[in-house]
Amino acid sequence: MIKPIKIWEFNDAPIEFQNTSKNGGDEDWLALIPPNYEKTYIPFLESDSFGCCGIDEYPIIKGKYKNYKILIGSHA
Repeated sequence: MIKPIKIWEFNDAPIEFQNTSKNGGDEDWLALIPPNYEKTYIPFLESDSFGCCGIDEYPIIKGKYKNYKILIGSHA
């Protein structure tokens, strides 16, 4: 079964995902990427096309979402 990408405005994302950010308050959005997209190019998440300046990536290494990754788009 293919699992969907989930995207939130940063402040609406689950707090445990928000807590992964190291950006200090400039976050715009947060995406939860399932493992089935590991090698997939996802162009709409590129910084210029999705409305931010930079994207940080954080792998999830344990728990319910093990092997997922979090992408956080920030404007600074």
